Amino acid sequence: MQYKSCQWVNRGIEFRTNELRLCCYGYLQGRETEYQTTIKENYHGEIFDWNEIFAIKEKLKEQHKQGIYLDACKDCIYLHEKDWDEENYINHFTFNHWTKCNCNCTYCYTMDDKKKFNSYKEYHLYPIVKDMFKKGIIKKTEESCIIFGGGEPTILKEFDKLIDLFLEKGCKNIRINSSGIKFSKSIAKGLKLGAISLVISTDSGCKETYEKIKQVKAYKKVWENIRKYAKAQGENNLLKVKYILYPGVNDNYEEINKWFDEVIKNGVKAVSLSVEQDWYNTHQPDFTPEIYEQIAYMEKRSKELGLELEIYCEALAVLRESNFPKSDKSQF
Repeated sequence: MQYKSCQWVNRGIEFRTNELRLCCYGYLQGRETEYQTTIKENYHGEIFDWNEIFAIKEKLKEQHKQGIYLDACKDCIYLHEKDWDEENYINHFTFNHWTKCNCNCTYCYTMDDKKKFNSYKEYHLYPIVKDMFKKGIIKKTEESCIIFGGGEPTILKEFDKLIDLFLEKGCKNIRINSSGIKFSKSIAKGLKLGAISLVISTDSGCKETYEKIKQVKAYKKVWENIRKYAKAQGENNLLKVKYILYPGVNDNYEEINKWFDEVIKNGVKAVSLSVEQDWYNTHQPDFTPEIYEQIAYMEKRSKELGLELEIYCEALAVLRESNFPKSDKSQF
């Protein structure tokens, strides 16, 4: 049946530190609504009845057929109209069930209460995923995606086992967000196979700015690992180096141009661009002309350098405001 819905409501699940959710995008409509996507509370890796999960999804799908949506889903960029099949299966995963990291980014949401987030223990998901394959709950389709967020994925005890299981089952479109501090042979293997896309946020073009944002001394090591991943991917463009524009910290053309220099020097063929989330939430929709011009400049510069560019939804929202007068520091 044709109606407006999304892959996450129909086919997705997100594993959080203490609950299961439909997705991790509820915050796009405001922090007060994101918890509407919770489908199971107090979850810590226990085996559960998938029929309960599919029953929740069926109820939401019926509402979508009638044009009724959760506040967390209204106007979401992932809603689209298509002919949805009625079969129950999972082909979208987000793994966010831990918060530990080998980085200490100043913009990370865990900075609100580091002691609390550091107290969370990762739970075991390898047995859950293996059981899902055994029961036929996971279905591979062209639209399938598997996302590792967190926390830093490479320090997860089960990370390599999970990646190897997905690769063994022929899964593709495995997206990993990493600090890049710890090199992973499993990631390199997935890059070579064309099954993994890797995003590493460096957010800087020099050691000083990197250490100011990340609060760890790993600038040289990260770019060395980026260079190794770039070689491992061969002709693929599955490695992306990300720049999160952080107003007051790295939002200047000198830093941006140094970052592009590092990207080219280390053999990277694709980049990602976003805006620091708290700044975005605080300022929307009244964005500044400076931040708009920097995003537009990075889009233009990527094209000039022959780099594939991925623009995250926060930066896309800024670009929609295209009627700004030029600022004094405009590069156009």
